[in-house]
Amino acid sequence: MIVATAGHIDHGKTALVKALTGIDADRLPEEKARGITVDLGFAYARLGTATVGFVDVPGHERLVRTMVAGATGVAFALVVVAADDGVMPQTREHLAILDLIGLRRGIVAITKSDRVGPERLSAVAAQVRAALAGGGLADAPILACSAVSGVGIADLARQLEEAAVAPRAASAGDGGFRLAVDRCFTVAGAGLVVTGAVHAGSVRVGDSLLVSPGDVEVRVRGLRAENEKAESARAGQRCALNLAGPRLSRASLHRGDWILAPDLHAPTTRLDVSLRLLPGEARALRHRTPVHLHLGAASATGRVLLPESAAIEPGGAARARIALDAAIGALHGDRFVLRDISASRTLGGGRVVDIDGPRRGAWAPGRRAMLDALDRPDHGAALAGLLDACEAGADLDHFARARNLPRPALAALAEGLGLVAVETPGGRLGYAASRIAGLRASILAILDAAHRAEPDNPGLTLDELAARVPPPERPALRAALDPLLADGYLARHGPLYFRPGHEVRLGPAEAALYEAVRAALEAAGLDQPRLADLADQVRQDPGTLRPHLDKFGRLGWLRRLSDHYYVLPGVLAELAQRARSVAAEHPEALLTVGRFREAAGISRNMTMPVLNYFDARGLTARVTDGRVVRSDPGEL
Repeated sequence: MIVATAGHIDHGKTALVKALTGIDADRLPEEKARGITVDLGFAYARLGTATVGFVDVPGHERLVRTMVAGATGVAFALVVVAADDGVMPQTREHLAILDLIGLRRGIVAITKSDRVGPERLSAVAAQVRAALAGGGLADAPILACSAVSGVGIADLARQLEEAAVAPRAASAGDGGFRLAVDRCFTVAGAGLVVTGAVHAGSVRVGDSLLVSPGDVEVRVRGLRAENEKAESARAGQRCALNLAGPRLSRASLHRGDWILAPDLHAPTTRLDVSLRLLPGEARALRHRTPVHLHLGAASATGRVLLPESAAIEPGGAARARIALDAAIGALHGDRFVLRDISASRTLGGGRVVDIDGPRRGAWAPGRRAMLDALDRPDHGAALAGLLDACEAGADLDHFARARNLPRPALAALAEGLGLVAVETPGGRLGYAASRIAGLRASILAILDAAHRAEPDNPGLTLDELAARVPPPERPALRAALDPLLADGYLARHGPLYFRPGHEVRLGPAEAALYEAVRAALEAAGLDQPRLADLADQVRQDPGTLRPHLDKFGRLGWLRRLSDHYYVLPGVLAELAQRARSVAAEHPEALLTVGRFREAAGISRNMTMPVLNYFDARGLTARVTDGRVVRSDPGEL
């Protein structure tokens, strides 16, 4: 179990940790000289059957950022209050921060108890209980002790041991690995080492990870967990990682970076959050208030954005967006603390709801509905709500990344919800099964209406169908069409979709025109006429004839080779067979232009459109000295 200390400066946090562990967590010369902690200190001890690690954090108000970095990601708080001073301003601020970052387990140690009498101890205990009221540590035990005399130290150690072995809520151990870097240094003979709290997942020696937001690839050469050499570490532990990588340098790592699984790399400057303003604030938090944000071990400046004319009153909470001046790593559920822009006091904090939301429309009704869904802690409930809220389909890749959901877990959720996943160029979109069923019904209605209105139209292409369905549902069109085809509700010929039983009925004039065109093309044999010549033969203007020929092509009665040639399917099949025969006779199985033209008996003008058509359909492929025939002409 990892324990973070908290409390006012010079209340004895470091001395108490030393009394419990025998280790002086003050490691810097400045700390030794001044007698105060200015950076994170670490100490480990075996308390009975449990190993307990202590993160000793600074108590000075100007070092609150370091305190937040040390307290984030740990499971237990050791709040220290000196008996002679009692509850001080920094005590209250640390308690507020512990509450804001979600710590609900802890103990309060009233230190320096040897300096005061029983009445003063009782008074300070009452002060502490009042300060804890209403927060996450309201029921935390309070224990008097002294690091100098040793009074209460054994009892404190026993209670810490009991807390360490007590059953705890499930951690985020199943997600991708995330470690918040709070220290980075080099070790002679080993190289770069980072330390921090593991927020999620697990890591093993040899794993490939990323430094985020820097996007630097690293490999884990070695690690220590709970101050011992180990092969792996998991969520809830502190660990040290010895890293290596081709682009890795000391300058590429900083406190506040994340070491994480590559799929989780998504630095952002926009956080949609649930924000609470501390009740002690003198005035409301308004739109565009500049702030310092602390999340994990990172700190960044930015502004709080609220809906127009909205404000958060002291003690109140609301949905907000934080626009940051620099990108940081964050995921859904991460806790954060807000301080004023001068970093002199804590304003409030809360929880990340979503990351990297749209730049515009943050307060639009549709976006609000999405955030309401995403604010649900249960993944299944959140995804179900998102499917209802997202008119254009739920972005499954973003959902999985933002909530650190491995692919198998997302697949299980999708199966349980009956979700239909659609692959698009921009990623996977999810649609509720009911919406896909509605889209299927719409497709059938569209085709029925088209067949009634245009009996001479053989069917609609995918693009034509897409133009007739609402834009948000277009990505799901194929997902709706395929089951309709499989179940026999639709049929397809080439690119055209139509209802089974639909018979094309041409008008008398157009039917007569087709018969004239067919007769002219059949009379020409393999050397089919150009469009202009064909138009003369059927007594039509070429521009007027072309749309009719295209329609005959849609019916499968003609094949369009180019702007100038339309041929009968049987003619095209015979030309393909001759191409195969010509290639078979060549020593290197090549189809050349000259030999094909001679064998087919067609004009120079028609030869290249035919061969280009074969290339486009995959029957032939260009090589240096000609073409090779790749498939059976019958497939054409």
